Amino acid sequence: MVDKKKNEEKAKPLPYTVEDAIKVADDIFKISKENNYKVGAFIHGLIFALEYAQTSYKVPQQQIALIKRDCRKYFKEIDNIKAVKQ
Repeated sequence: MVDKKKNEEKAKPLPYTVEDAIKVADDIFKISKENNYKVGAFIHGLIFALEYAQTSYKVPQQQIALIKRDCRKYFKEIDNIKAVKQ
């Protein structure tokens, strides 16, 4: 029963695309550069924002973990593509 629920959650398409998420990240990095934030403060602020958003929107920890894993996979794939082209 639990496995079926997990599979159903994974099967649902996201209401946004990876490109949408990348645009948000680009906007955040632009703001950081415009304001000359120190790297440590910038990273700390991102973590604050993530924790606040997770709490405010009641995003389950499992969903955050899944998104993080997907992001890591995405960047590993990009690195693999770059390595093959070199």
